[in-house]
Formats: sequence, C-alpha cells, structure tokens
Amino acid sequence: MGEACVPLNPQKVVVLGGTELDPVLMLEPNFIAGQPNTLTYIKEKLPNQWAQIEEIPSIGDDPNLEYLLLLKPDIILGHTSRVELIYDKLARIAPTVLSNSEDWRAVFRLFAEALGKQDLAAQILNNYQIRLAEFKQKMGDRLQKLEVSALNFRPTTISVYPSNSFCGSVLQEAGLRRPPAQEKYNASGADWEISKESFRDMDGDIIFVFTWAGSLQERLKAKSTLQKLQADPLWSQLKAVKQGKVYDVGDYWLGVGPVTANLILDDLFRYLLGST
Repeated sequence: MGEACVPLNPQKVVVLGGTELDPVLMLEPNFIAGQPNTLTYIKEKLPNQWAQIEEIPSIGDDPNLEYLLLLKPDIILGHTSRVELIYDKLARIAPTVLSNSEDWRAVFRLFAEALGKQDLAAQILNNYQIRLAEFKQKMGDRLQKLEVSALNFRPTTISVYPSNSFCGSVLQEAGLRRPPAQEKYNASGADWEISKESFRDMDGDIIFVFTWAGSLQERLKAKSTLQKLQADPLWSQLKAVKQGKVYDVGDYWLGVGPVTANLILDDLFRYLLGST
C-alpha cells in the first residue's frame, strides 16, 4: 500500500486477520490485539506461544477503529485481501503494513522486516528447509512410491486439498506426490468440494483427514460427517483405508504460515517415519 514509516522496535503490535497471526507469532512480538481464537490449535501444540496470545483482546473480523485508537499501537500488520478498504483509516491510527502476497514466505519476510526481525525470520526459514531435507533423506526411495491425499470434513461438506492449497504445498515440498485424479482440483476456480461419487479421487497410499467448524456444535457435526463416511462401503474400498493408512490430524492443516508448515511436517515425521 505504498510506504510506511515504522518504529525500529515496535512494542505494541496489532495483527488483523487470523492467518496473518501465524507468521507474526513466530517473530515473538509484543501483541496487544488480534484474533487469537483462529489459532486455538496452538494451545495444545505450542503452549508457550499460546501463552503469548491467549490473553490479548480479540478485535474480530471487522476491527473496531475506535477501540484500536484507544490501544495506541506502534504498528498494525495485515493482508490487503482483508483490510485494504480501510487502510487509510488504519494508517491514521498507526503505521500499517499490509502484504498482498499469496506466498507465505513473502508475507513472513515482510512482517519480519516491519518488526525488525529479519535475522530471526531467516533462521526460521532455514530450519524449515533443513527439516524438509531431513524428511526427504529419511524417506529415501519411498517418496517415489507414495501418493498422498488431504481431506477436510466440515458439518455438511467434504473437500479435497490439492497441491496448490497450503497444506498441499507443504506435502509437495516434502517430495510427496498426489494421485493424478486430483490434478483437476488445481485448476483456477476449481471447486474442492467432493461428493461420495468422487471418492476415488480421494484415494492414495496415505490419507490425512482433518475436521473444522467454528462452534463446538459444528465441530461435533463435522466429526459426525467423518464418522458417517467411515461407515460407508465406498470408503472401505479405498486403498489407504484397506491398508490402515488414514491419519486423523488437526485443523492446523487449514492454516498458513511457518507455525502451520512445521506442525504439518511434525505429522509427516510421526506418521510416515514413526518419529516425534
């Protein structure tokens, strides 16, 4: 959104958007407001990081500008897709840095620059590359033989997450192939929702499944959707099901950023290599 003159050591950081909280969290800033409820999986997986954000005020999807003004932030971070229309108003409250990239690394580097944490960001990205290389080395020839699927279950829908999704990109970087039938879901504007008639598209040597819903009631419905599928005869015909290679992972597979990428890698090490 042009240039922003930011303080060298911002002490009061506001993050607009749940997805954007993922990369900022790794940079260890002093949060004063955000949307912590979008990263509730952090509570279980990364309790120390969760302690940083669980007490910060939630500003919701449509930030209350009067409330932000009272908070007197040093810097506001976000993404143009969410708050571009109110950028001018935000910039009057505090220096505002918005990313317009869909590349999580670019978003991460921009926020790191705004917070003066470039060295930390470079170290985190380097460690991630090292973990990817370690996974590939330990998998060896198995990488060429495996086809992997990622499926999301919600209260009323089932979606396949192809290689151009975030979790799909992590699988791809880890050297894991997708079933050829899923290539069509990578097309621009393709609908990722699938019906029972498309079960064959879900198959693979390994299937990762994850549920998501906003409220507790919806989460229970999403789990019910998965349980109903597991009782369907069509499901039992899938190769991964027959071989006992279906793994129920967390809703962090829906995230975007370095926290999510490393949690997905944790699952790959755990389920494909048997290491923690």
